Amino acid sequence: MNSLLKFAGNLIEESKGAVEWEEAQDSFQALLPEDVRYRLGLPESFVTISDGTDVPEEADHHCIGFGTSLLERAISMAIELGPTASMRMPLVSSRKQTEPDPGRHFSFPNATFKLKGNRESWFDYWLWTFVVSAEADERHEEVHQVCVSSSGACCRELPELILDQALDWDRLKVETSEFQESKLNALFMIACDRALRQLDERLSGFKETVKRHHVRDIRRIETYFQNLRQEMEEEIQRRQLEGAALDIREEKMRRLAGEKSAKLLALQDKYRLRLKIRPITLLLARLPVRRFDLLVNRRKKQKRISVLYNLLSKRFDPVPCEACGEDTYTLGFCDDALHILCTSCLAQFKAQKKCFRCRGKRAPSTIKQVLKRLGLQDDGEVS
Repeated sequence: MNSLLKFAGNLIEESKGAVEWEEAQDSFQALLPEDVRYRLGLPESFVTISDGTDVPEEADHHCIGFGTSLLERAISMAIELGPTASMRMPLVSSRKQTEPDPGRHFSFPNATFKLKGNRESWFDYWLWTFVVSAEADERHEEVHQVCVSSSGACCRELPELILDQALDWDRLKVETSEFQESKLNALFMIACDRALRQLDERLSGFKETVKRHHVRDIRRIETYFQNLRQEMEEEIQRRQLEGAALDIREEKMRRLAGEKSAKLLALQDKYRLRLKIRPITLLLARLPVRRFDLLVNRRKKQKRISVLYNLLSKRFDPVPCEACGEDTYTLGFCDDALHILCTSCLAQFKAQKKCFRCRGKRAPSTIKQVLKRLGLQDDGEVS
């Protein structure tokens, strides 16, 4: 399903409209309240909205896509309705269920653990919606939903589940004083990191197109200046130029080399990939979980940790690496403080006999650090 189309459908349903999806999930019919119809600039209250693919010219569809007025109006409407909301999922039925086993979902390559008990509780999950754009000689944009738990783990299966069900949940009244600003900033950086990573996974086709256009234009420039130089060399030979006339032609050829370099440098800027990320909404979802307390043993040391079984996704949340913040189900531990290490950080620890978390390494806490970890340059295009 097209993410923009889903965004529009959720927005209409949140605004008390009715949405009925086509079987192919590439369009839906919507019955709009009058104020929603006006805000979206649509001519009728009963409309069909599609992603614009395989739509016959005679079809009376309203397409939503980047660059369309419908999307611009929808984003403005989402912001006007309030960029934040809080919901709480109802308690799950208490019917007898199979007890989840942490040992079947997590591995402990250099430690052992004992289960010390489990209990049901509530846990907060933060669902950000981003508009992310990639721009070079062309523009590619997508809407991304990223869900980060209060422990800093990114749960990739939760956005779809929450968005599908949250409209039926009770509103949750919270005060901003309940949450530390520094904690929310850290979670937001994780969400930005994951949104950019998701975009990177989907950008392979776009990158190939940009690369192909870049190579094509380089060849055109090289061919153009090669032909100019060849014409001048042939003119010199044909006319047997000497003296001042020869000097003029040779000076022109030297200038051609400089002009060629300048145009190739300009191409690098034209085809440099720029990413822009813009958050538009934030949903706090308080979900029921089962918290498992584990006592981890590493050599002669012990550490108590908790892992969460999410009762909405019906699976364990990953655990963030304490050194780099990466989500992992493979829990390694350093020798001194028993910091939780992902597979990559554990390999570095084994190779260098030093724990990077003990030496002060942490997950990125600023946009610049996020971009640096992803191999991207901050030029002001990410906001």
